Amino acid sequence: LQVEAKPTVVAVIDTGVKIDHEDLRSVMWTNPGEIPGNGVDDDGNGYVDDVHGYDFYSNDGNPDDEDGHGTHCAGNIAAAAD
Repeated sequence: LQVEAKPTVVAVIDTGVKIDHEDLRSVMWTNPGEIPGNGVDDDGNGYVDDVHGYDFYSNDGNPDDEDGHGTHCAGNIAAAAD
């Protein structure tokens, strides 16, 4: 199976996304304006260290999924084809 597509950014508003998931890590969006872990809002958008998105519930730059539902939804949307 060969899949070709134009790059598209999709936001998953859910419980988060497991950013190191084997089927998602190669397709995770990375904010080019942020330097990971430096505690600074490098891109000036109002969110500190939002490298792979933002956790509005915990108010931090770590959108890691503690429930699993958001990861499941993200997998349906964008899992790497293998």
